[in-house]
Amino acid sequence: MKGWRSSLLVLMLLAASAQGQHADIDRLMTLKPTGIGTQRINPIPGVWFFEMPFAEAIFKDSAGMKNILIPEQIHSIHLVYTRFREVDSFNQPKLNYYRFKELKAICPDIFKEKEIQWKVLEQRDAKTKEDAAKCFHGFVVYLKNTPRKELIEKELKVVKKIIDTYKDSLTWIPEKIEWKVKKVKIETGYYLPRNEDKKRKGVRYSSSMLGFREKEYRIRRDSTIKKKTGGFYARKGWFDTSVFKNIHEYTFLSSRNWSKKMAVVTDVTGSMSLYTTQVMLWLKYRPEVLAEGRFVFFNDGDATPDMLKRLGSTGGIHFAGSNRYDSVYSVMEETMRKGTGGDIPENNLEAVLATLKNWPDTDTVLMIADNDAPVKDMSLLVKIKKPVSVMVCGASEKVHRDYIDIAKNTGGRLFVMNTELSNLQKMNSGSEIIIKGRKFEYKNGELVRKKG
Repeated sequence: MKGWRSSLLVLMLLAASAQGQHADIDRLMTLKPTGIGTQRINPIPGVWFFEMPFAEAIFKDSAGMKNILIPEQIHSIHLVYTRFREVDSFNQPKLNYYRFKELKAICPDIFKEKEIQWKVLEQRDAKTKEDAAKCFHGFVVYLKNTPRKELIEKELKVVKKIIDTYKDSLTWIPEKIEWKVKKVKIETGYYLPRNEDKKRKGVRYSSSMLGFREKEYRIRRDSTIKKKTGGFYARKGWFDTSVFKNIHEYTFLSSRNWSKKMAVVTDVTGSMSLYTTQVMLWLKYRPEVLAEGRFVFFNDGDATPDMLKRLGSTGGIHFAGSNRYDSVYSVMEETMRKGTGGDIPENNLEAVLATLKNWPDTDTVLMIADNDAPVKDMSLLVKIKKPVSVMVCGASEKVHRDYIDIAKNTGGRLFVMNTELSNLQKMNSGSEIIIKGRKFEYKNGELVRKKG
């Protein structure tokens, strides 16, 4: 028993991991087993179970395996075995080796694929041979959570089309002044008669008659400037309106001055392509924003199967630390191609934390988020110590509570339909807010549009 454990230890010290390399069997043998209870067999889309008998290295059914296991479609492969052994001399590493060898004989190409993630799982619940024989043994294969390539290319084509059809011009925004009117009482120098009939007839006196008559006053209206806007040239963008309308995000982003140490974190999953396009146009035509090079794109896992995603370590976060538009665009494009999210909730806060770790001197984060997608890692919010402002895309009838909570709890702002909402900490249940001429009410943690 000590012999096989010593051999395994030597193999483990040869390398830390086989991930990211050609996964030949010798390297796979250096993987440290991860202890689990019992492997569950859940026949769900995207997961394949290829079973071997207890203590044997041959598949129960290998028909069609070669057609199923297409290397570029595989995310990860787990070898599963049971720790229980009848005799101390049983050599588990040797059995694992022959199981890998059997898999390679049937599907050699998967051992050449660099991106496949391999794991070895040791089941530890079984205490008898009978229990061990009932456990699953063999390989569990997880396919990538990847959309059809043609769908991604179609979205990227739309992005490029919008950018190529963009034209801008400088438009004069006329000055608009909002006045505040104040009433001021001014003495006329005359005194009013005590008789009401004489007052109505306009009788006035030049003396107070020893204080018995009241002074006459007239009302003067003084006007002061309450608010002044406009009186400047603004850059207006014009797009191919056959692609989309309501260009709130680009107009808003382009009309503001932003902190030089702000990082921009953008969700590029699912239906975000039209909003991502506006972000890219903003960066292309506002070089002062592009200058600092703090841009992050995330896709919730780089095609990781949903059941393998782990809170805080889902991944799919790509940094563009460049002040060159073409470089930032390439990172955005690569992030979209690597995955579009899978399940609906996204790993927004994992992306924010990764951003702050990568650029510790960042003073604020601007998150570009999908209002229709909840945030799966809200429990990470307590770890964020910098303001996070959220531009909520696709909101029309309500604003999702997660994005309100993120901005509210970090001291950030909320940008909705070309409207900035600040001082969110003062927003209480029942508060009413006007967003682009529409009345919204804050209730149950959400901003909901009021009907009528």
